Amino acid sequence: MDSLPADQTRTLPSPQAADQAPSPIQLITVGAALLLAYGHYILWMVERWWESPYYGHGFLIPIISGYLIWRVRERLWQLPREDFNWGIVIVAGSLVVHLAASFADVHFPSGFALVGTIFGLVVWLGGRAWGQMLIFPVGFLAFMVPLGRILVEQVAGPLQLLSAQLGGQAVAMIGGIVNIEGTLIRTPIYTFEVAIPCSGLKSTIAMTALAALFAYLVVAPRWKKLVLFVCAFPVALLANAARIFVTVILGTTVGPAVAEGFFHSVSGIIVFLFGLTGLFVVGRTLGCLQLREDIW
Repeated sequence: MDSLPADQTRTLPSPQAADQAPSPIQLITVGAALLLAYGHYILWMVERWWESPYYGHGFLIPIISGYLIWRVRERLWQLPREDFNWGIVIVAGSLVVHLAASFADVHFPSGFALVGTIFGLVVWLGGRAWGQMLIFPVGFLAFMVPLGRILVEQVAGPLQLLSAQLGGQAVAMIGGIVNIEGTLIRTPIYTFEVAIPCSGLKSTIAMTALAALFAYLVVAPRWKKLVLFVCAFPVALLANAARIFVTVILGTTVGPAVAEGFFHSVSGIIVFLFGLTGLFVVGRTLGCLQLREDIW
């Protein structure tokens, strides 16, 4: 039989690897058990995605994670299934956290327990090598977990004050007459309040997820990837401060109707674009310009 041309050949799993790979029945059974254990929490989480202004990006996270796993599916089937018993330990520990959170009626720990359970199942079904290859795609699911309301409020408060300071000082730097009183930015003819939705928390959460994905996709040493990820917070903060700066300038020069009308409606997109540009600037500064060909 004639062999395929070099450009048409593809890697097939070895018989041993194929025998060790999880069967469809195993996958269906595990999926059903996962829904049985976490079904109530998953419904609650989807409701938060729909209702909360901070976690609308939650719908995208499982899609991105699934795509990353799909891209490496052929390589997964080549890996040996060994050291898989650790998966049971991880699953058991995660379920304990989930039960404790359910008993205490606190939701967000169950979200992280769900991610831990999924990772434990990956190790149990595929082995340690599967866990090593999928640690980021599965771990990325943590960004879909809505944090508790109290935690959000504790973070949003300081961000409000810091964003007001940055935005107000930026106005003063260009010669504007401005007085900053807590979360209020006053000019002689306009007053703007940095409310919780304008604190930058939403953009910080989304930008952190984006920075993690960006760091995973680029070809770079680990320390550069870590710098990219850590820069998500200051980049998001500066992008939000830029929105506040423009709002105050528009409110002072054009009028509140423009500042709090059309611009306020599209300002979320503007903040995201500013943040995305900032991440690319950081990446370019670090020399992280090449994307991984095995994922992208």
